[in-house]
Amino acid sequence: MKWNPVRLSPAEYVNEAGILRQLRQILSAKGYQKPLVLTDQRVIQATRKYLPAGFYEQERVLLFAGSCTDAEAQRITQSVKDEDVIIALGGGQLLDTAKIVAAQTKTVLINIPTVPSNCAAITTKSMIYTEKAHELCGRKRHAEPVNLVLVDPLLLRHAPKQYLLSGIGDTLAKWYEIRRRLNVPAAQGAILEIARKAIEITRERTLAISDLDKLDEQTFSALLDTIFLVAASVDGFAAARGRSVAAHSFHNSYLKAVAHPVKTHGEIVAFGVLVQLAIEAEYTELAELLGFYQRIGLPTQLAELKLQPKTAVIHAIATEMVAPTNLRIQTVYPNLSEAKVFAAINSLGGARENAI
Repeated sequence: MKWNPVRLSPAEYVNEAGILRQLRQILSAKGYQKPLVLTDQRVIQATRKYLPAGFYEQERVLLFAGSCTDAEAQRITQSVKDEDVIIALGGGQLLDTAKIVAAQTKTVLINIPTVPSNCAAITTKSMIYTEKAHELCGRKRHAEPVNLVLVDPLLLRHAPKQYLLSGIGDTLAKWYEIRRRLNVPAAQGAILEIARKAIEITRERTLAISDLDKLDEQTFSALLDTIFLVAASVDGFAAARGRSVAAHSFHNSYLKAVAHPVKTHGEIVAFGVLVQLAIEAEYTELAELLGFYQRIGLPTQLAELKLQPKTAVIHAIATEMVAPTNLRIQTVYPNLSEAKVFAAINSLGGARENAI
């Protein structure tokens, strides 16, 4: 059945300093008695002091292998016994995997993001990657919302800087991509108005950041709400009109062309926003965004992604982006040529003045 329901997720969301210390009380209050913890060794070390004493030693723990693949989701699903709640602590791919496992086992899910890199903790979809090449190969949409998301600013404040850059880049892209689907005469009604307001907030809140090292507690906490809850709400309210366009298409094509990416998901997407603006010949906005990227540390040149202009790799990325099967592009730019995308990407190969 083809339909576009409004998806509201999570059922509950908490952004509060020190909330993870209360995890046992939360489990008890909700009546959960047999938790299963999904995480990895690096996350265990990073989060131990923010959780109740002895948490990992006293609960059953499954270790995530590192990528959201069909095989990994199946492995973990088969390892679930009679637990009544899954507690997932980690980054986007771990949380996406947890959503698949929770859906397949019909188990309550508590997501705890340990890096502020994207809104995967909240959305009702999972991005699936291939086993060997780590290419995006599919998406799963889940019928049920995430039950509870716990965000602890005390933990996330100490995440490596590139993950906060990733969250900002991925969140900022919501405006630049989805405006092409929402700011059209056909997008009418109160629900899509909420989605439009959400993408406006993502742009305003992220562009207001000037120095990542000097964010006060209130501003940082609000930024986390923007990266997690506000960004995810776009997917929920906009439905099909919330689908990304050229920035994420650049990211996906880049992963196919480059075996070992040197930047995070959101940093690559952020560069894809520049590519989209170059395709659209939005040079004033491109110049403003380049200045913002330079201030906070997002990539502005091909070399930062280990790319060289006018090479076969750039041709491969451009060709993949305009493929007839790439509906992200075809539904917004039906006549976009490989040559135009190739030129847009190459325009970002040098100094700032050469990119505009």
